Amino acid sequence: MKITVKDLIERLQKEDETLPVYFGGLDFYRVRQVGKHVHIEFNQTVYQDDSGLVVVENH
Repeated sequence: MKITVKDLIERLQKEDETLPVYFGGLDFYRVRQVGKHVHIEFNQTVYQDDSGLVVVENH
């Protein structure tokens, strides 16, 4: 699922800004623009394999 930056900001603005953000066990690394998309990156590699399963690789 993809959402726009505007939609993400609107959703986050409804939350208490002092609360920590939980990424399901992933370690947040950075946010950066790649082409016409914004990537939220983690210290782990996360991808969908050929069968549609989500794979997480720790480094």
